[in-house]
Amino acid sequence: MPSAEELLLKNFLRAPPIFSRAMTPPKAALLLLFLLLGALALPWFTARTMRRGWQKWRQTRSRTGLNGRQFAALLLHRSGLRGVGVVEKGRLFFETYDPAAGDLQLSEPVLGGRHLAALAQAALQVGCALQEHDGDKAWHRLLRWNRIMRWSVNLLPVFTALLLISPGKYRFLPLVLLLVLFLVAGQILTFPAVRDAAARGKKLVTDHQLLPPEELPEFSSALRAATQRHLAAPLLDCFWLRWLV
Repeated sequence: MPSAEELLLKNFLRAPPIFSRAMTPPKAALLLLFLLLGALALPWFTARTMRRGWQKWRQTRSRTGLNGRQFAALLLHRSGLRGVGVVEKGRLFFETYDPAAGDLQLSEPVLGGRHLAALAQAALQVGCALQEHDGDKAWHRLLRWNRIMRWSVNLLPVFTALLLISPGKYRFLPLVLLLVLFLVAGQILTFPAVRDAAARGKKLVTDHQLLPPEELPEFSSALRAATQRHLAAPLLDCFWLRWLV
């Protein structure tokens, strides 16, 4: 007669109840979809917050009269960074600092914008360049994580579709949910590195008095909105899911 420990182990190794063999494929697929949407609630909410922040602060023209390109170049000059260029590349909300090319890659709306939303995006990417220049380990971990995340979120829907059309594979669908939760958790854990980049950009602005004092509170709010892009990345960086935002 098996012991109590053996019975517990046997029951634990069985298929999870929510995706057991007794559950029909349509019900399992519906439940998985519901759980996935729940896991993506944070990226969706932060993406909406980021877009609302852009729409709000693009209405506030900076009194400096500088556009995003000029402001980024001024920040780079005052920071002492040499050899870092400012180029137009990508779409809005896909701005980045590319350490391999040594460029701030900003979209046309950011480069040409003379509003606080554009200046905040430029300051955030200059902050990333400062992190790379200082050899910040958290920033390098963030860079590696972003590569993993982009590959994962674009392969995830394909993997899910293969499971859905494969008979008898529904017991493994919780792995998809775990992967989504892993990606969202990874974005949260690496978010402090993004906030540090924003803090570096803001410190550069305040130390060199590059904005009028009365604009600093609004600039800080625009900068916080710009950092939300990182938390929204599982949706924005996924070709299959970005339509949700």
